[in-house]
Amino acid sequence: MSEFEYLREVESVRFARAIPADVSRLLPLFRQLGFTLHDDVVSMDRKGRCVPWQHSSIVEVEISLDGEEVFGFDEGQWNDIELKYMFSRLPFELSASFVDAAMALGQGLELACQHRGQLVDAGTLRARFSQTREELRREVGMDCGDEALAILISSTYPR
Repeated sequence: MSEFEYLREVESVRFARAIPADVSRLLPLFRQLGFTLHDDVVSMDRKGRCVPWQHSSIVEVEISLDGEEVFGFDEGQWNDIELKYMFSRLPFELSASFVDAAMALGQGLELACQHRGQLVDAGTLRARFSQTREELRREVGMDCGDEALAILISSTYPR
């Protein structure tokens, strides 16, 4: 456990392939699922206005090939996709959108969803997120998306 893990800053899921695939096939799927292209990366952005201390995206996406991040969707290959959810910097109710997006992406890719090295379905991931939320509340006395929690996290930088 890292020194600041108790802050539950980020939760993530992975989709891994044994054999690399063309990155060019990803963008149409991401767009179909509601992701937005920003230069050479995609994210699922929140609708409407959000307060300054909260994160503006529900899902951040990192695509890689053999541990090296891949940018753009024109050419190249990938064998790992990580979806990141800024757990402490988003209201908890947005975690349902993250889970839905993760499951839809897994279905589109025909790959199993992994959380903390274990295969998970939507129900398991929702239950884990609920447990993580309770741990956060118990350990720091604050809830996901709280301004005070964002200030606490910011005070730990640089790490």
